[in-house]
Amino acid sequence: MLHLFILLISVCCGSGTVAVTHNAAIASAPAVAQEQTSTSQQGASAKERKKKIKPKNERTPAAVAVTSMRNITRASVSQRSTDGYYAELVIMDSGLMLRDPQDLQMIGSSGSQLSDGSRILFENFVLPFEGTVRFKSPNKMNTVIYERVISFKVNEAGRWVVRVEI
Repeated sequence: MLHLFILLISVCCGSGTVAVTHNAAIASAPAVAQEQTSTSQQGASAKERKKKIKPKNERTPAAVAVTSMRNITRASVSQRSTDGYYAELVIMDSGLMLRDPQDLQMIGSSGSQLSDGSRILFENFVLPFEGTVRFKSPNKMNTVIYERVISFKVNEAGRWVVRVEI
């Protein structure tokens, strides 16, 4: 832009007004640049203050979570009390509790597993606990038998109920 003003001055007759305009343009250019840099610095510092990112190592895991499901409609987890180390699995089929699923397999990272006719239970485990339950059950029409699998993880002590709807 400076070259354009010099070219205009050389083309014109060299009147005083053009020279004054040329000097005013040169003086105002640094002022505009200085003003732009100060506002961009203020904008950058405001953005830095707004950003509050929590590092991954400071995030706390959920108390309990269902990590995977296969051939299961819905699963939910609730806590009955805060004492003890128990996780009970309740399997619901069309609103009725499934008491004795076929080919039941229970795998836990620690503790013991209990399965009688009325309940499926992991007890006395060490945190964090990972449990997997596999069983077979028919579809709604009793025409096909599906293998159903649910895995969950417990990170806090308590009596937990994992409700599974198939």
